[in-house]
Amino acid sequence: MKKFFIFVVCLVFATTSIGAIAFADATMDRIEKTGKIRVGWREGSIPFAFIDPKVGEHVGFSVDMTYLLVDKLSEHFGKKIEIQPFTVTPKTRIPMVANATVDVEMGSTTYTQKREEVVDFSLTFFVSETTFLVPKNSDIKTLDDLNGKRLGAARGTTNLKAIEDQVAAGKYTPKDIVVVETHPEGFLALKSGKVDAYSTDRSLLEGLRMKAPHPENWKTVDFAIAYEPYGYMCREGNSDIRDFINNTIIWSIKTGKFFEMYDKWMGPNGVVPIPRSKAYEDYLQLICYPQSEDWWKKK
Repeated sequence: MKKFFIFVVCLVFATTSIGAIAFADATMDRIEKTGKIRVGWREGSIPFAFIDPKVGEHVGFSVDMTYLLVDKLSEHFGKKIEIQPFTVTPKTRIPMVANATVDVEMGSTTYTQKREEVVDFSLTFFVSETTFLVPKNSDIKTLDDLNGKRLGAARGTTNLKAIEDQVAAGKYTPKDIVVVETHPEGFLALKSGKVDAYSTDRSLLEGLRMKAPHPENWKTVDFAIAYEPYGYMCREGNSDIRDFINNTIIWSIKTGKFFEMYDKWMGPNGVVPIPRSKAYEDYLQLICYPQSEDWWKKK
C-alpha cells in the first residue's frame, strides 16, 4: 500500500507539471460560442461510463462528473451549456480528442507519458490495476499459469500493451493473444471460450462480472501485471479547459460530491463495490491545493 501511495503521489506531480506550459484555449472559446461541450463517453466501461440498457443512456461515475463540470461551465459563462455526447472506444478515444471530434473524454483512460505526447490529462482521480477475468473454475492462479493460454484484451489499451511487453520479456508464453474492440466484446469471447482469460483494469472487470446474468460464475485473479491511473483527456494546448476540469475534481472532493458519486457507483451498495483505501483517501486530499471559493466565475 505504501508503494501504491508513493506511485500516485509521484504521478500527480508528473501529470500537473508536464502540461504546465499552454496557450490560448480554443476549446473554451468554442464551448462559449456554441453553448455545447462535446463529450466522449465509453459504452461498456462499468462503473465509470457505460450505456444503461434499461434507459439507453450513458451513466456512471465519470458521467456524473461530466454533469458537475457542465454545471460549473454554465455558471462560468452565465448561460446553460449542453452536453453533446459521443460514444468512444478504446481505439477511437484518443484520436477523437486529438482531432477535435470531442472536446473532452471522460471515462476511465489510463495516463501514460506516450499518450501525454498526443493529448493532455487531468489530475488522476482513480487508480486500478491490470489483471484478468476468468471462469470461476479456472486453473489460472499465478502469472506462470498464463503459459499456453489464450489471452484477450482490447485494442489501443494499456492492458494489451502490458501483456505484449511481458510476453516480449519472456515472463510467460500464451497460446494466443486475441485482440477485441470493446470490453463487452472481450467478455463475450471469454464466455464463448474463445479466450481463457480477458484482461483490463480490475475495476472494469468487476463491472463486467457484476453485470453478468450469473456473476458468481466468474472471478478476477489475485495477481496484477500493471497499474492504471485514470485521468480525463482534452486536447493539447488548451490549458483553460484542463484547469477547469481539475478545479471541478478538486471542488467535488472538497464539497463531498466526489465521495457521494463514489459511493453511488463503487460503494458497498454500488454497481461495482470497490472499497476506498487510506492511500487513495490521502491522495485525494493531497491534490486539494488552495482554491478560491468562486473559481468558476469568469474573470
